[in-house]
Amino acid sequence: MTKKRFWGASLAVAALAVTVIQFIPAPPLVVPATLPQEQRADHRLLNFEGIANFRDLGGYRAVDGRQVRWGKLYRSGNFSEASNADLIALDTLGLATFIDFRSGAEKAEEPNRLPEAPDFTVVEIPVLDIGNENLFSDIKQRIEADDFSDFDPGATMQQANRQFADEFTPQFRQFIHTVLDANGAPVIWHCTAGKDRTGFAAAILLRVLGVPQDIVIQDYMASREPALASRKNQLLMLKLFKGEQVAQNVAVLMGVEQDWLEAGFAQIDVTWGNFDNYVANGLQLGPADIERLKANLLQ
Repeated sequence: MTKKRFWGASLAVAALAVTVIQFIPAPPLVVPATLPQEQRADHRLLNFEGIANFRDLGGYRAVDGRQVRWGKLYRSGNFSEASNADLIALDTLGLATFIDFRSGAEKAEEPNRLPEAPDFTVVEIPVLDIGNENLFSDIKQRIEADDFSDFDPGATMQQANRQFADEFTPQFRQFIHTVLDANGAPVIWHCTAGKDRTGFAAAILLRVLGVPQDIVIQDYMASREPALASRKNQLLMLKLFKGEQVAQNVAVLMGVEQDWLEAGFAQIDVTWGNFDNYVANGLQLGPADIERLKANLLQ
């Protein structure tokens, strides 16, 4: 669900609010891969001006003792509010592939702002296209009616993750083969908030690389604060004009919970038997593919 849509659902009276903008130059982008090893984890969340939840997956240790290379795998929210400085900084990352998981409607409403002649290839892999539209329509109606009495946001997001692991396997297969085909060159993938579709993609890739489940969940949960921070204005408007209950329900949807991802992994076991079968039969990665991923992305 896009930020503009939630803004609209928060009532047109929000347009009367006056925002005071402080024109203070933002600090230059800090890229973890360029820092001394011991400083990189503290800067995993890159400080772009208008791109939320942009993170480097480097440094996570796999069970074989190697760790994910810095500056190779990035996950993010959308780029609709990228600043001019962000676009200049983006060019310094050496991206080869840019993957967009958003639906057609999301892309039409909040088109990415990218460099005019990017050096990277854009790959569109829409996930939850119709489902996302239906969910938004339901939420919008509930906001307008002030009625979330029979709505369980957590259950809704658990179901979405179960769909990622089952119905949308072809899309996540395309994702992981796109990463494989990059041969170790830097890749970025994103959705709207960079937490659900993007989070599931990051989770399965880290698992394929041999990163333990507890670290995978840790990375997944790291989206909560930046995702909520990027939507603080929308949540404030909802609270002011529609009340605490509405704001709380929408805030749950805008965050992340551990059991959402766990529902996805549980569905992998139900549908595929276990994660290894999912990798082999769902993602269609053979032993040589897995070894190539590890050779390119671990050190």
